[in-house]
Amino acid sequence: MPKIANATCIALLSLASATGARAAPTIENLKNPNIGKMSAEEMTDAEPMPLPAITQEEHNEMKRRFRELNPAIPDQRPLPGDRGAIATPGILEKIAAPDVSAPYWSAGRLSFRDDTGKARWCSAQYVDDLKVILTAAHCVINHASGVWHSDFSFARASADGVSPQTIDWRCISIFDAYYRPSVNYAYDYAFILARSDDERPPLELASGIPASTDLTAIGYPSTPDGGRYLYKVAGSWLGVAGGIVTMADNPLTAGSSGGAWFADFEAGGSGGKNRVVSLNSHRLANDTQTLGPLFTNDTLALKNHVRDARCLD
Repeated sequence: MPKIANATCIALLSLASATGARAAPTIENLKNPNIGKMSAEEMTDAEPMPLPAITQEEHNEMKRRFRELNPAIPDQRPLPGDRGAIATPGILEKIAAPDVSAPYWSAGRLSFRDDTGKARWCSAQYVDDLKVILTAAHCVINHASGVWHSDFSFARASADGVSPQTIDWRCISIFDAYYRPSVNYAYDYAFILARSDDERPPLELASGIPASTDLTAIGYPSTPDGGRYLYKVAGSWLGVAGGIVTMADNPLTAGSSGGAWFADFEAGGSGGKNRVVSLNSHRLANDTQTLGPLFTNDTLALKNHVRDARCLD
C-alpha cells in the first residue's frame, strides 16, 4: 500500500516514515447491505461497548508485532519539563450543547448491532473530509470471530437523545492487522463512509507524535449518565511505544470507545487547533491509564481509501 504524505503535521514532532517496513497491512472493507436499521427505541436502549482491558503480556506482543511492520517508527517519551500545566486534569466536563462549537459539533454517538445482534453504542467523529467518520475498530468488528457488526447509525452532536443530524453509512474499512493473527490495538481504528456530509466543518486528522503533551479526549461514556451526553477530559500523553499511545488522566468509560484525542485543543478553535491524534481504544487490566493507536501514514492512507469511496469496490 502506498505511503501518503501528511500535510497536517506542521505542528507535530516528525515521525519516521514506514518506508522499508517488512509488509504493509491489508485493507478490509464492509459494504452496507441495506438490510436493516436500528429503531430510535433500540438506539436509546443500546448498551455501551466496553473499553477493552488487556494484560501486560498481550500489550507487549501487540507492540512487538507493530514494530515488525513498522521498524522505522520510533518509540518516544516526553522530555523533562515538556508536560504542560493542566488546570483540571482528569475531570469530566459535560458538553450540554455540542452542536454550538468546534470540535464538539463533529462528534457523535455511533449506534449499531454487534455480532450477536445486541444494540450497542460507541463514540465517533467526522474527520478531514465531509463524508468520513472515524471510530475504533473494535466498534465495527469482533476481533475474535472476524464477524462485522451491522446497522450503523451516527447521531452527530447528540445530546440527551436529540441530534441535529442522523447519518446512514455506505461502507467501512479497517486493516486486517487489527485482528490477524490476533487482536492488535495499535490498529484499533476504522473509517466509515457516510451517506451525508457533515453539516459543520470536519475535524483535522494528524499523524505523528503530538508536539505538546497536553491532550483532550471526548466521548459518550456510560458513566455518569448512560451515554446521553458528550463529555471531554483534559490529560496528557506519557509516551508512544510500539504504535500505542498512553494517556494519563482520562477516566472515560465504556461507550467512549472511538472518541477522539486532540492536540492543541481549543473549544471553538480553528486553523490548526483540535487536531485528532488518537482515540479511546483500550486499557491495561488494573491500570487507570488509557491507551490509543498511534496514527501513521498508513492511517492516512486508510482514511483516503474511504474518502475516495474505494471501500465500495
